[in-house]
Amino acid sequence: MRSMRSITSIMLLGMSLGGISACGSTVLSSTPVSKSGDGWAVTLEQAKEGPDEYVGEGGVLVEAGDGQKLVWALVTVRNDGPQEQTFEYEKCFLEGPGEARRPSVIDKHMPELNTAADRAESFNPGEARTRMIVYTFPSDKRPTTLKCESAALPIKAVK
Repeated sequence: MRSMRSITSIMLLGMSLGGISACGSTVLSSTPVSKSGDGWAVTLEQAKEGPDEYVGEGGVLVEAGDGQKLVWALVTVRNDGPQEQTFEYEKCFLEGPGEARRPSVIDKHMPELNTAADRAESFNPGEARTRMIVYTFPSDKRPTTLKCESAALPIKAVK
């Protein structure tokens, strides 16, 4: 007969591993890809599927619905122009076979805290910011491109 302590330990280990896998994510692309044009430099640092819930400061909640998943794109934007410009994240579409999705959330990408950023931000010349852009996307499709204005950034599969 096993001791109660070992059964409890096994249960706790199983619950913790199950919780980790439920909150997991799959990296779609981890090699940074950059494009420049129209006075902007845009870099897709990483794209990943999941987790399928975004809980942000101030009660912001985005969940993947039935047949959907959340895709998280870590993007750095830099103003390469000679004057202040406004970048509109709403114009960054996540594209795939027969799909073009607008962002669900623009996050400030701060450690340990999900905080929504403005959907359009002003940048001084040379200024750069990194944002996590969260999209809903069909579960049965793989995004292939992040397109911000004229910058089309391929989402290359991890090898």
